[in-house]
Amino acid sequence: MASSYTLLANLRAGRCSNTAEVRLLRSWEARNINKGGELISVDMLFIDENSTMVQGSIPALRQLQFKNRLAEGSIYILTGFDVVRSNPMFRLSDSTFSIHFNEGTELEKLSTTVRTIPTELFRFRTYDQLRELANTGKQLPDIMGELCQIRSTITDRIPGAQRVMLSLRLESGTVVCVSLFDSLAPAFHSKLDSYVREPKIVLVTGVNPKIVAGKLYLNGTSATRARLIILIRTHCLNNAIHICVSLLSRQVVEFLCTAKLTEIQVAEGWCYIGCSVCSKKLIREETSFTCAPCNETNAVAQLRYRVILSVSDETGIAAFLGFDTEITKLTNVLAAEAAQIVGVGLNAQVDTDLPRVLSELVGKTYTFQLKLKDFNFTAHHQTFTISRIFPARDLAPLLTFAENVEVHEQAHLQNVAPGTDDRAAITSDVAEVSTAGDGTLTGREAEANEHDAAEDNASKKARVE
Repeated sequence: MASSYTLLANLRAGRCSNTAEVRLLRSWEARNINKGGELISVDMLFIDENSTMVQGSIPALRQLQFKNRLAEGSIYILTGFDVVRSNPMFRLSDSTFSIHFNEGTELEKLSTTVRTIPTELFRFRTYDQLRELANTGKQLPDIMGELCQIRSTITDRIPGAQRVMLSLRLESGTVVCVSLFDSLAPAFHSKLDSYVREPKIVLVTGVNPKIVAGKLYLNGTSATRARLIILIRTHCLNNAIHICVSLLSRQVVEFLCTAKLTEIQVAEGWCYIGCSVCSKKLIREETSFTCAPCNETNAVAQLRYRVILSVSDETGIAAFLGFDTEITKLTNVLAAEAAQIVGVGLNAQVDTDLPRVLSELVGKTYTFQLKLKDFNFTAHHQTFTISRIFPARDLAPLLTFAENVEVHEQAHLQNVAPGTDDRAAITSDVAEVSTAGDGTLTGREAEANEHDAAEDNASKKARVE
């Protein structure tokens, strides 16, 4: 019998026999620096169609079975894994659980899928939040900022370990220092040299905030990735659409656009009957509903939003497609509560009249975060898919960097705290370089090193949490 499909958010502790379809965002090696860099595990970040991100781990004894089959960005079917409680330290996702591979875990790579699974997810933090996290070891957040200055031992010919220190201006205007060490230094320079135009924006994931002598440093870890981005500004519908079409040939595009909602298109309705597990549209049979993706002939039905919004600004008009999650957040009303149901059971129908909670949205201005793939521009999908909606522009995570402003705060190599010889893996759109670093620790690395410290000091009592 085929395994039932499950979303990551529905996982429960224990051995999971259901099937999860996920994208592998990133993978890295976790090593024990107290035992000569001994491999602990191969760790990963997975994401599903509902943008739920969880950390996964393959023990060192089983890494040969799976490691060569892992490709970042690819989609996999997972089954037979263990669901365990997440380590509260050095967390890379907000999930309370993680996935562990065992002797019965099966991993199958998919070439195609009917599900729309995000290609990335970031956990950005403000400057104040970064300072609160500093020296706690609780979170390894992501940051994005304007590249202001680079200092390195390579270009400055300073002896010792290779280091690169980036001064990044955050959205708030505050400048922070990102430290990359050893093999990351030449890797970053190589990427920088490969760009014809100088990148304006640097995105760094999985950094460990540290405060040294009152100054905030963001140190790379073994889970770190860094991306160099050439700044493209989009202020209107026409420009945004033109830029996205030009980029579609090589990647999924996401961008922000502010527009006025002028109409709710009702020709195709405003809702559908979807599966309560995978959200896909159900097939109405004589006595039940069938979900093809879940292979379930007696699926539980749930009414879900599917709303086409006509929007406009001073440059043009467009059609945006909003699904259940975002429309529910915007209206604070579930689709089932907004609908007028006529009939009972399989004969039930939704009244075609537009609910008041939707009609009241017309005339308001929103900032939309949109996701586009090539199917958005086919003959049957000439719409933009909404991934988030911001009721007010000031709530959207827009980058508002000042141009041509002199940076007075400089990154001095001698200010780096001794002993923070952090390593990281780094990637960009051009190339990717990985390092099996042994510096700042992710959760599993920290666990192993704390265990070694306990062995060296037997007089300390175990702490029960």
